[in-house]
Amino acid sequence: MLKTILPLLLVLASAYVLSPATDSSGTLIPSGVPGRVVLADEEEYVYEVSWSFFKLGTIRIKASTDYHAEAFIDSYEGLPMVDLHSVHFSVMDSLFYSRGSRSLDRKGDQWSGLDYHYDLPGKRIWIDSTYQKDPYAAPTSRSLKDSLILQDVNFIDGLSIGFFPRRFVQTRQTVIAPTVLYGKLGNTTFHFNRKVVEEDIDALDQPVRVVEVEGSTDVEGIFGMTGDFVGWFSDDSLGVPIKGKLKVMLGNVTVELIKWHRKGWNPPTM
Repeated sequence: MLKTILPLLLVLASAYVLSPATDSSGTLIPSGVPGRVVLADEEEYVYEVSWSFFKLGTIRIKASTDYHAEAFIDSYEGLPMVDLHSVHFSVMDSLFYSRGSRSLDRKGDQWSGLDYHYDLPGKRIWIDSTYQKDPYAAPTSRSLKDSLILQDVNFIDGLSIGFFPRRFVQTRQTVIAPTVLYGKLGNTTFHFNRKVVEEDIDALDQPVRVVEVEGSTDVEGIFGMTGDFVGWFSDDSLGVPIKGKLKVMLGNVTVELIKWHRKGWNPPTM
């Protein structure tokens, strides 16, 4: 179950609004803060995932100013329902569109995963299935699993989906982003309305000032995950995901920020 959360944090995972622009292919780019504002410094955030009263595990996300990001998903030891250790890598452009990605899951003493090779001029993604000793080792085996034909070269993947909405938190607009998730194509829709509210998190004594963002995805992940979600992002120029809720087969799942490291930044409080 924990693995279903990353892609939509992973969906929940500015003060200045730019005019809409187009890329070299003429595709309309929605207005929002440039990515260089959001990732002006390196950052690391840790989130706890819970279902009902059960705490399932953590998601740790690291990002650097060159638009490389990593996510480490680990279930807590001793859980009868899940034993998950997963790593996701993504390379993004300055607008947080995906430009390279791969993901790995630990199975015993080996890691298996998907490696995506982007042929953007040809509007195609080639997907390899890989096996390796650890997430940073060269694959011990590789085979072609599938390929996807893209309608638009500007799209988000399972990890960049957590960065893309941060550009638009302080705007009022609806943004539809083509999405690649677990080897499938679809769309994720974000509704940005500048709805400022307060949310409690266990890491702080005071409520956090956040902007509520609603959305939905028609991409189906594992466990049949799809549909509506809601996320709360810090009410500042960084738009850091603070908390999120989404539905899976067994009910509502909550993702909540518990630790953070970004120079000079703390969640804005009321």
